[in-house]
Amino acid sequence: MPTRFHIGAQSLRGAITAYAKRFDLLEVRVGLVPTPKGKSSLAPSLATLRRWRKETPPAFSFCVVAGPNLSRLKPGPEFDIELDAAKAAIDVLQARCFVLRTPAEVTPAPVWRNRIGALLAQFPNDATRVVWEPGGVWELDTAIVAARAWRAVVAVDASREPVPPGPVAYVRLRGMGETHSYGPSALERMAASIGDRQDAFVVLETDTALRECKTLRTVAAGVAAQGGMGRLVRPHGGIVVGDDEQE
Repeated sequence: MPTRFHIGAQSLRGAITAYAKRFDLLEVRVGLVPTPKGKSSLAPSLATLRRWRKETPPAFSFCVVAGPNLSRLKPGPEFDIELDAAKAAIDVLQARCFVLRTPAEVTPAPVWRNRIGALLAQFPNDATRVVWEPGGVWELDTAIVAARAWRAVVAVDASREPVPPGPVAYVRLRGMGETHSYGPSALERMAASIGDRQDAFVVLETDTALRECKTLRTVAAGVAAQGGMGRLVRPHGGIVVGDDEQE
């Protein structure tokens, strides 16, 4: 069974219909955001999410990302609101993944491990994969062992870290420092690191995400032809994708 690649840019700009012609993955962060009146409201709205699901092909993959209060793992009203919102978004979008990106203050200490495990246990882990992306002082080997107990996939930056073993890979390529884009050689190494999987989710956080998406599809197809890994799906061309309000 060839690896199924799902590739997306960092965020949405413009119409979801145009984006879906170029990419087949979108991360959607659902959380509380401040309003001009000094209060907070959830964004994107459920109405927006329903429209996005309706306007994209069935094979298009949405991944729901935990909001800022949920990611900090500190109990409170905001945590509960974002937890309910994430569950609702997963249902409306028929999301392929739920992604928890924990900040640096969430360390390997037992109290944080217990909170991560308790949170992840509240999400479905069948049609929707649970993904954990640790920040801060976590060593990759330690994170992999912890995630195994939670039946979670560890997300990594494949340009800097090896991709953990398992049927699913979740990869983020960051546009940080002097690395503003990734050439064919770097993408080929990443594709080889992913290898044969059931699914590979790849988020390109560079200004040249569309170009790299095309290159990655071509590179992976070439590796597949040599028997190294599966093919990529739906090559397209056309737009530049960057930040957006997701509304």
